[in-house]
Amino acid sequence: MDLQKLQESRLSDLKSQRARLVEGWSPYINAVDRYLKEKGKTTLTEIDKHNVAQCLENSLIEGAMKGGSRLFEGTTYQSDIAFLGVQLPVIAALLPSLVLNKLGIVQALDRRQAAVFYLDVKYNNAKGSVAADGTMMSAQTGHDSTRGGRLYASQRVKDELVDVGDGSTLAFSSTAAYLPVVSQLNSVTVSWTSGSTVYTMVNSATVTALTGAHGTGTINLTTGAITVTIDSGYAPDNLTNVVVEYKYDYERTTSDIPGVNISLTSSTITAEDFPLRADYTLGASIDLQKAHGLNLEDEIVKYLGGEIKFEIDHLGIDLMLGAATGSGGAGAAPTFSGTLGTGQEWIWRRLMFVDNIEAGSNLILAKTLRGQANFIVCGNNVARLIRQLAPHFVPAPGLGSVVPTGPYELGTLDGRLVVHDPFLSTNRYLLGFKGDNYLFAGFIYAPYIPLMATPTLLTADLKAQKGFLSSAGFKLVNEGMYAYGDISNLQS
Repeated sequence: MDLQKLQESRLSDLKSQRARLVEGWSPYINAVDRYLKEKGKTTLTEIDKHNVAQCLENSLIEGAMKGGSRLFEGTTYQSDIAFLGVQLPVIAALLPSLVLNKLGIVQALDRRQAAVFYLDVKYNNAKGSVAADGTMMSAQTGHDSTRGGRLYASQRVKDELVDVGDGSTLAFSSTAAYLPVVSQLNSVTVSWTSGSTVYTMVNSATVTALTGAHGTGTINLTTGAITVTIDSGYAPDNLTNVVVEYKYDYERTTSDIPGVNISLTSSTITAEDFPLRADYTLGASIDLQKAHGLNLEDEIVKYLGGEIKFEIDHLGIDLMLGAATGSGGAGAAPTFSGTLGTGQEWIWRRLMFVDNIEAGSNLILAKTLRGQANFIVCGNNVARLIRQLAPHFVPAPGLGSVVPTGPYELGTLDGRLVVHDPFLSTNRYLLGFKGDNYLFAGFIYAPYIPLMATPTLLTADLKAQKGFLSSAGFKLVNEGMYAYGDISNLQS
């Protein structure tokens, strides 16, 4: 059996399966796409199309298993479908139009409980301050920030341990792990800390001798043997590492070339249900139809679909804000004060807020070494301030026609997406980074069912009852991708 051909065949089958899924639901996907275009919104990407198709497939299967529950009401299955059912606005609202869709990585679940996979890159060799099997890069923790980690693939070894001080020992010895050491003036440095001062020794022109103001030593360039003698009164503090830095010759080294191990780890994600039940009288339905020509059942679907959209959006935002303000978050940006200085005009004072945003963005970069803030979620007063920051702020197209029943896109500030959330604390804002895949994800939104409705139940007292269900999973991947900030003393 040719395993390589079998592997290629299986991968090809997986790709074909995804393509067939999208193709099978193409009438509905195209209808959603047209609906979004009519509403002046961004059309579906290929990832969006797969997510919509997967959610529709889930709904179809769940509806069949629940005996009568259905997703599609008053629709037709013809190839030129215009999707006349009232569910279309709901599907469009719960998938591509969610604010959360722009703040996190979106991946539809194909089952109620599934696994999210991450690529982790680990060091294969110990090299300087880098430990074997330590993390070089991880979707959940970011990039290694040590000096040794920044030079892992280079000829330079940073902070290789010679010994650990105990506050009194003056003589130390070790052997360099990477050989041969390059024979070059000042290519070897030994350092330690005593009190609040860092002391160093370097090799002199004789190459083998290490000298400094408060110690001496030797380095054998061939064997790597290192000896260090520190002057009395300058012993390394208790638990202070005595470390060596040096260069070694790659071309003459036949083993121990630094390597990395790529591993795939997973984390469970489980869909949460959002069930709602609507109760109304048949008389109310008749009155609405006579007075305004509206079908109450259709309107209920739209209203409750909007409510579920709001709850999903805000649950995701709350999780991100919790990460930002928690111990694993990137921290707090400086607080912006609207108080004017002596002789200062508001037109200049308000622009100082832009620097606060940059400071918060840099907190994310410092925490993760992977990205800077590319979106802002803001409360009412912060949104009010941002609206005044032209030309840094650019309003979203069609902003004046937006009915803000929940978080909505306000525009961009220096290229960063700005979302106004009227339910966020009025003087607070959230900064976050959204990448384009799991390796650069802070948060994952995983829809399972967009909206499923039960048949309307009429009772003997002429009351109607209808049930709705949406289901989605939420996963914080890297809390360090989020920071937060506040404003104060904004003039009323």
